[in-house]
Amino acid sequence: MRAAVRQWRVLAGKGFVQNLQYSASHIVNTIASVVFGLIYIYLWRAVTPESGFGVYSSYLIVQYICVNQTTAWFTQFGMKIRHRIAQSVRTGRIAVELARPVDFFCYRMAFEYGAQVYSFVFRGLPVGVGLSFFAPLHLPASAMTWLGALASLAIGAYIGIALGYLVGISSFWTNEIRTLSWVLFSLAMFLGGLSMPLEVLPRPLELLAKASPFAHMSYYPARIYLELSEPGPILAAGLAWAAILTVAARHITSRARRRLEVQGG
Repeated sequence: MRAAVRQWRVLAGKGFVQNLQYSASHIVNTIASVVFGLIYIYLWRAVTPESGFGVYSSYLIVQYICVNQTTAWFTQFGMKIRHRIAQSVRTGRIAVELARPVDFFCYRMAFEYGAQVYSFVFRGLPVGVGLSFFAPLHLPASAMTWLGALASLAIGAYIGIALGYLVGISSFWTNEIRTLSWVLFSLAMFLGGLSMPLEVLPRPLELLAKASPFAHMSYYPARIYLELSEPGPILAAGLAWAAILTVAARHITSRARRRLEVQGG
């Protein structure tokens, strides 16, 4: 167990360090994210009625947008795991990676998790700071709220990376993953509640979105942070989705291994 944790920590560290060489492009992305965040903020300020949308006043919706524009850099934006896996399959490097004495799923997940921690620290948090000049961020007073929000965010990132892994590993059966990538991105944006609370959706679609894994990537972490939801049931549901995706990913990886063909001497 200790060796597995150490291995995960080392691989995550490698993923974190690798991104340090792209700091200039990340500054550009941060500025663009702040601009998009401001567009969402002023749009929702303009369309939110005085009575609000359910429990969401104009103030809460703006806070919701600010939180998600910050945390999305950890749970959604910047993930490259699906493209890394597809590129490995395309070049044949996947044979070497699968032959390593390291679990392939854990290796890819840990590396990407480290990269996303970098993305959150150097891209997400600056976005939050930038938006705070236009809409001061809500800061929970309770330590339990902070812990619950951080735990939900960590689970959401794992779910996002696992979904990206499933898209990437599908490259064993298809020549191109762009369609699946766009489907995943669209579902995460729409059903995840990145740019709007899910309560805005029609009731049947709202219920579907809340029951999906995508809601744990944006909607639920923001709800806990804004002290609108209790963390206990949300964390339990998030862990259940993480376990389901892990089992699915390992099963498909096992099938991909059997499909792999290595030629040459």
